Amino acid sequence: MVTEDARVERSAGAILSPKVKCLSSMEKLDVALSKPGPSAPSVAQRPSAIFAKYWDFLGVLLLMLASFPTVWLVPRSVTFVPNYGLIDDNWHLDASFKALRGIWVGRDLAFTHGPLFQFLSSIPARSMPLSVGALYATWNTIPLWWAFLFAYLALRLLIPEQPAWKRFVLLLLLASFWETSLRTTLPVLLFALFLRGWYSVREGRTRPYVFGIAGALLWAIAFLIAGDTGIYATAAWVIVCAAIAVETWGENFLGKLLSTLLAFAVAAVVFVITINWVMARPLDFRFWRESLAQVAAYRWATPAAMTAVGELHLFSALLIGLAIFLVRAQTRQGNHAITQRAGFLLGGFVFALAMLQSALVRSDIGHVIIGEFALTFFAGTILFSLAGRASAVGVLIAIAACMLFSHPVFRPSSVIRLYAQLRNPLTECPPGSSEFDRACYQEPLTPQMLTAAAGFLQQHSRPNDSVFVFPYQTMFGLASRRNVAGGLMQAYTASGAYLSQLEIAGLERTPAAAALYLPDADLNRWSAADVARWSRNYLSVPVDGVPNFTRTPEVWFWTLRHYRTVQPLTPGVVGLQRDDSRAARLAMQTQSLGLAAQTYAITKRSSTTDLGPPSWPSGFDFLRLRLTVHYPVWWKLRKPERLQLEISRADGTRDFQWMLVQPNVPTDLWFYPWDAPDLAAYFSADEGQWRPNSRSAITGLRLWAVPLDWVSQQPDAITLDAADAVRITLLPQ
Repeated sequence: MVTEDARVERSAGAILSPKVKCLSSMEKLDVALSKPGPSAPSVAQRPSAIFAKYWDFLGVLLLMLASFPTVWLVPRSVTFVPNYGLIDDNWHLDASFKALRGIWVGRDLAFTHGPLFQFLSSIPARSMPLSVGALYATWNTIPLWWAFLFAYLALRLLIPEQPAWKRFVLLLLLASFWETSLRTTLPVLLFALFLRGWYSVREGRTRPYVFGIAGALLWAIAFLIAGDTGIYATAAWVIVCAAIAVETWGENFLGKLLSTLLAFAVAAVVFVITINWVMARPLDFRFWRESLAQVAAYRWATPAAMTAVGELHLFSALLIGLAIFLVRAQTRQGNHAITQRAGFLLGGFVFALAMLQSALVRSDIGHVIIGEFALTFFAGTILFSLAGRASAVGVLIAIAACMLFSHPVFRPSSVIRLYAQLRNPLTECPPGSSEFDRACYQEPLTPQMLTAAAGFLQQHSRPNDSVFVFPYQTMFGLASRRNVAGGLMQAYTASGAYLSQLEIAGLERTPAAAALYLPDADLNRWSAADVARWSRNYLSVPVDGVPNFTRTPEVWFWTLRHYRTVQPLTPGVVGLQRDDSRAARLAMQTQSLGLAAQTYAITKRSSTTDLGPPSWPSGFDFLRLRLTVHYPVWWKLRKPERLQLEISRADGTRDFQWMLVQPNVPTDLWFYPWDAPDLAAYFSADEGQWRPNSRSAITGLRLWAVPLDWVSQQPDAITLDAADAVRITLLPQ
């Protein structure tokens, strides 16, 4: 889920078991899952023979070394932050910080990533002094190293018959040129394990109930990594089962198939109840509901347009991958190699298409590359499994494709650079950058903002108190050494009624004494350079073009009822203090705009619907529309169109505001039809400061339905149920 939207800073982690034990485990895995053949090497076998068979594991160690964070060995060193201003930077820091304070995803709050990922992310921070710079450098350390290991194990399962040098080279290619993470490599490893496990059951080397129980355990673990990883694990199990059923059609395999599926189902129920017990109560399925809700919201709440570069990348990878699978299917001889078997060729391609779905929803080039990982991985194993003269051709094609369609993340110089950093660690920020808590920023405003906001939160709360931040800058929690309250990791992900109530329930469960409000920038009056600089400093901008007030109005109004302004801290940051008396004093007045309630048919991919001239009352604050956007079922394989509201005013000005509407669900949409920064004034105790005198009456409303890209699904119709103007007032105490 989520938004799983953004570049991932490369960092590293530690291997959790000695090398000899790792090799022993892999040796046992090969013996258990490979076809009957020569007996396994004995314990007394010469070390040189073991090394000759498993030296490809050095690729994992080399990648770990190349991505090792200096700060883990030299805590006094600083970390240089590129200052991209990414939203994801906030949860990168906050998730690990929460784990250090005993606050866990799944039990205390919900997020797209699970508690197991959160635990792995926090391991380095437990052995070093806590700082913003340290968490920046190490949050992805252990997850990344496990990703390298998972990719290696998947290669050993899919091409065990190939010489070690092939797996070594392919691992380095995949990890160096493609997006290697737990959320990409774990589903691929599970596919390989499920496939080899079914073949082992088919050949009588594994009992069906043993494999069914093991499969259910791996499936449950995938959900503890991330909600979407669990969905991919489910897809891997179903697709592999179907592929094996097709391959074994006509054989006497139905009994084993049904026995395995029954064992899987029973074990899955047991593991689900066990996880419930750890999180809350045995029959409390909150963890699963929250995970699935966030995964479901991802398709309609965080779509992004596919760029021309992303489209070229996607179709090139798809065509090349399809060609490789077809050539392998036509040239396969026997079923000795896994990559020649029908189960792999059919199941692998379908599973790769399933993982490509994420690239169709959030279609920037970064997410396209992430979505292509399974297809790239399987195509690489096919190319590296070729024998004879075709072997060299396959390797050259794989290397050329990596160099043409991607860019290197790790280079040979990475190890040299690490050695240089260890010899001469950077302990002070270089000229042109500013420091905050061992993190160096190019933009001087970021340290100033973090310092001022952290000081405010510390002044108005105690060390064990929680604080609140709207809409998404949860890095202030680490900066102030306070937990950020809420039922979700970040308030901006509260898309839809269920997730909004989940966020609010968390806020009410853990009252926060102090809060920060970061109003959106006024993009209509700023240049692109001004907006970029504002965003780079982690100040609020509309997420994917949707104003944060419109994205999560329920959370904004809850904040308004419980907090009042104390002082502006820096440009774009307002300090708030808890004032629950406002909840009883705030009154809401609603007046209909006189627009007809009706359904408008949508006949074109780009359409405009005139709602008519509204009867806008003077002195009102907000515009509320109740809409239902009707989509055919195909939107679940694509993504919704982007909807905009065009607001015309009496002074001749027009404004376009993007919105999110859950398909086929009646939704109340809230708009602030004035300047976005003015929303901060409503937290003042003086109502006289809420409304500028320069507001011009609204004279026209039109709905625009515009496709983001060729993937977007056109709606069938849009129903307007109600249109109101809303005014809020603050009654005297």
